Amino acid sequence: MQQRYKEDGLVVIGLGFQDTKNNLTNFTKEMNINDIIFVFDIDGSAAKKYGISYGAGAVFIKRNGIVSKRFPAGFNEMELLRETYRIIK
Repeated sequence: MQQRYKEDGLVVIGLGFQDTKNNLTNFTKEMNINDIIFVFDIDGSAAKKYGISYGAGAVFIKRNGIVSKRFPAGFNEMELLRETYRIIK
């Protein structure tokens, strides 16, 4: 989605907060994730701000900082594409 919609202003950020920074770095290398920004939330404050209480899932945040949709673990690609399209158009 990052590659497909970056020209429309989509920015994907991965947030690590329940593991170690080293494990997050290793994960991105193992999965060959080069086009997504990953940050480590040392104290969990960013996760808390956006209502993230577990490691798996996705949160869509509009440009104005408002959360438009939360997906718990187990979401599928079609759900993500629908929400992506809805907020960029």
